[in-house]
Amino acid sequence: MVEQWSAHHADNDAGSDAERVAVFRRERPQLLAVAFRILGSDADAQDVVQEAWIRYARADAGQVRNVAAWLTTVVTRLCLDLLRRSRETPEPPEDLPERSVDGGGPEETALLAGELTAVFLTVLGELTPPQRVALILHDAFGTPFEEVAHILGTTPGAAKKLASRARGRVRRPNRPPDTDPRTARRVVSAFLRAAEQGDIDGLVEVLHPDVTRAADPQALPSGAAQRIRGVRAVVGETRAFRANAQRARMVTIDGRPGIVVPSDEGPRIALVFRVAAGRIVHYDVIADPRRLALLRIDH
Repeated sequence: MVEQWSAHHADNDAGSDAERVAVFRRERPQLLAVAFRILGSDADAQDVVQEAWIRYARADAGQVRNVAAWLTTVVTRLCLDLLRRSRETPEPPEDLPERSVDGGGPEETALLAGELTAVFLTVLGELTPPQRVALILHDAFGTPFEEVAHILGTTPGAAKKLASRARGRVRRPNRPPDTDPRTARRVVSAFLRAAEQGDIDGLVEVLHPDVTRAADPQALPSGAAQRIRGVRAVVGETRAFRANAQRARMVTIDGRPGIVVPSDEGPRIALVFRVAAGRIVHYDVIADPRRLALLRIDH
């Protein structure tokens, strides 16, 4: 879509068009990451970002002061519209009682990025669209509540309450616990060792048959799915990324066993795992710079 538009308009305003295409290409991985985290669907995220490109291509560039913020707003609002249309029943009005949402400090209020990535595929359906947006933008990407409020058309205080309510649902006490930390660490360590060696049998042994892998676009080849399911798909991909595995090391990420691939500037890729009954049921490959910056990584 971007290439078609660029070629079509090349004779009219080549310099302006080329700059616009370059800007969108730069922002596209971030937009795909945001859309996928909100929607939980690779295909829907692609459609939303394509629609955002069409709107950006038609927009008056002189009226767009901050392209990144403008595009994020467009993508997020398109996600909201899609979520609201797809709900089988009308969205109930938000009950936002006047109470403290700070909980004593950011340590208590912010849902740890690692915790969110480990469970988001299973809990997003429990949240209303505004709750999903507030939680994902603020807790997974570090977007200030002032910007979240602008996107949602509400106040910063209300945006904070939406995120607070979403955290409460995600952290429900009756949610089944993970495997104990020591066992989980052994499982993740075995995964890394098998990945380093290209050991198919070793990978199959530690992966649940229905394991899912989510990933930021920045960690993937162009066009690769942000979500894959099943041990065969995950094993095939893990073998393809053997070089990364050989540079990786075990860490603790927000209290969970994890893996990082380092660079001179810091972690380039982080993997956060969810382990249950001695097997990996889900892991998230984090490469978006804003998400990486939120992780607490202990070596």
